[in-house]
Amino acid sequence: MKLRYGLVLVMALGFGLTGCASGGGGGGGGGGGLMANIGGAGAGINPRDTDNTRAAEDALDAAENAASEAEARTHYQTAATAAQAAITEDSQNPLAHRLAAMAAMGLGEYEAASGHFDQAQELRPLYEFDFVGIREAAWIDLYQQATPHVQSGNYEAAAEYFEDANAIYQGRPEAMVTLSQIYAQLGEHDRAVENMDAALAFMESDEVAQMDSATVAGWQESVADLPLLRAQVLAASGRYEEAVGTYRQLAAENPGDVELQRGLAAILMEMGNEAEATQIYNDMLTMDGLSSADLFSIGVGFYQSSDYEQAANAFRAAAEASVNDRDAIEMWARSLQLYENNADIPPVADRWIALDPNSQNAYLILARAQNENGDGAAAGATIGTFDALDVAVNDLQLRRFPSGGATVSGSLVNKKLSAGTSVSIRFTFYDDGGSPIGTVTESVSTGQTDMATVFEVQFDSAEQVGGYGYEIVG
Repeated sequence: MKLRYGLVLVMALGFGLTGCASGGGGGGGGGGGLMANIGGAGAGINPRDTDNTRAAEDALDAAENAASEAEARTHYQTAATAAQAAITEDSQNPLAHRLAAMAAMGLGEYEAASGHFDQAQELRPLYEFDFVGIREAAWIDLYQQATPHVQSGNYEAAAEYFEDANAIYQGRPEAMVTLSQIYAQLGEHDRAVENMDAALAFMESDEVAQMDSATVAGWQESVADLPLLRAQVLAASGRYEEAVGTYRQLAAENPGDVELQRGLAAILMEMGNEAEATQIYNDMLTMDGLSSADLFSIGVGFYQSSDYEQAANAFRAAAEASVNDRDAIEMWARSLQLYENNADIPPVADRWIALDPNSQNAYLILARAQNENGDGAAAGATIGTFDALDVAVNDLQLRRFPSGGATVSGSLVNKKLSAGTSVSIRFTFYDDGGSPIGTVTESVSTGQTDMATVFEVQFDSAEQVGGYGYEIVG
């Protein structure tokens, strides 16, 4: 089944990235100063300066003042080597781990940095006050570096930054949410579920209870759709038993949500529970205010369950809700054919051909119905009309955009033209009432005879697309 979140990825990027905590990010943070001299219960082990820690601090300072990235990296590597030497000589020195963490961050080794921060804080809990700010600042920087990659659709590159952000700081959920969406989009189901579970668990943690209400409200909004996405990902990976429980719960909580009901029915169908799935589809047909797209979705459910009579009813209703919904009209005709209701096919096929005048399937279904209805002469004329065409147009499919506009994909089959001939197809897009809202003309170069050339056109509009049709104009 298809996921619904392919275009939602940048939503998580809309939340403010100001830090929730503050703290210094200086290179050394050595043994001197207030933090180094506080004692008493709970302070932990005091940091200790050594030749190696001083060498690491000097290298970190040099890295911050380096004239180039390459020079800075050399200094960070020196700092990492010195900090590791300090850990080797005394693994209980929290300063050594702190310096190793800062060096690892400079080298972009965020998992290693996180481990050293954790070890330093375990040895000296007072470090927490300083580390929160340092780690969150690194998280914000990584998150911001990921943002352009998300916006350009380079999700694999974005995921690397988000993974680093999660490695260095786990005190906020936005990167987890976005990784959930990215991995769902990329089909990496286990990683998507892992990040969703982490984000949802974080929202139940004590850390959230300590945050201000505005921050928490933003986080709650960011995770609100994760239960549904989790169910969709589980279903997409074939883990239907795990998915169906969530779908049942969400569908019960939102009985008017068509996609939830259809998602539950689709999973039940995959599990072989056709009776319950069919009942859900029947119940959906009684809902008020269904759009053409909703009715089409219900029709697909009946069609997949081989209930062609009800599929025809749903597709007919979709074509009534949007009079030029070519895809719904096609599926209406196909369902009538499979239901063997040949008497009702000709007027439906005529509507199909009016919008799709070069469709081989439309002419064949019409001719077969005419022949079954005892009108052989009409069937012969229908076949003759199709045979006279220079090209056929097959496999048309509309994909509407939620914000308006749509794409249409399909293939052009050369019947009689020379290879390489340019064929212009003008698509007209309509609102639900059948009024045209715009056109797009696509030029397609023919292949050899009987060869199909795939094409896709995009119609940009602020208006919702109800249906479409085309004509060959050159």
